[in-house]
Amino acid sequence: MENLFTIQKKIIVLGSLFLLFSCSQDEKVTTDLQESTPSSFTAKMSSNKFNVFKGPEVTLGYGKVRSWIIMNKKNGHPREIGIEITPKAFKNLMPENNSKTVPPNGSTIVVPLHPKASHLTPFDHIGINWNPNGHQPAGVFDVPHFDFHFYMISVEEQMAIPEWSPVTDAAFNLYPPMGFMPADYGTPPGPATAEPQMGKHWAPNNLGAYLPFSKIMVYGSYNGQFIFVEPMVTLDYLLSKTDFSMNYSQPEHFVKAGNYPTKYNIYHDALTGNTYITLSEFVARK
Repeated sequence: MENLFTIQKKIIVLGSLFLLFSCSQDEKVTTDLQESTPSSFTAKMSSNKFNVFKGPEVTLGYGKVRSWIIMNKKNGHPREIGIEITPKAFKNLMPENNSKTVPPNGSTIVVPLHPKASHLTPFDHIGINWNPNGHQPAGVFDVPHFDFHFYMISVEEQMAIPEWSPVTDAAFNLYPPMGFMPADYGTPPGPATAEPQMGKHWAPNNLGAYLPFSKIMVYGSYNGQFIFVEPMVTLDYLLSKTDFSMNYSQPEHFVKAGNYPTKYNIYHDALTGNTYITLSEFVARK
């Protein structure tokens, strides 16, 4: 994992959620999954068995994004958690096309979760980062792509993570104990992959198996804690409207008991054009 990759991201929370984001009231949907849900969801669910709870809408480019969680109505267990992105969010994303609506390179758009999602899963919020030029290393992740961080710490804790320096190195490189990160993931020592307001990034040891890069699951840690999972997906793959579902590597141990997902998915709704980035197949961990 030597010099795996150096992520060049500036974290900018795009203002207060109440001032700069276009938000709507939290919403509960119980009758069905509505037309905004992709057919791959509706084919495996019926309206009398599941509840859907949605977070507030947030502006992304010309479009909108919002979080949601699908729960079993009978036992209240989580079935799937994710975000819904409208087609216009992918319009004119490159800075040379329209700099006024494009999120700044590497900036974080905070997507709040419905309280049900925070209560039933380990996640606190989702952070979306747009990288129009990708990032290092060259020939690996240097293509336009999105990072979808599912954080298990609060926004305040995330924003408090400092830049790497010799003084802060110890916190970045204090890794979770053995078994609390997937055995087949790794991260190089030092400043590589250490990012302010993010933490240390971990990628699969067999990185070559994921090249050329189109999608990959990344883990994150800081100060000895496992703090996020991060599907990274290229813009080209999202625009291809190709559905995808894959199990991802799991730690052996978990600090906090709860329901943890084991699969990440990319879905598209042919009727609305909406895109879905989701985590599913929850397992109760001790």
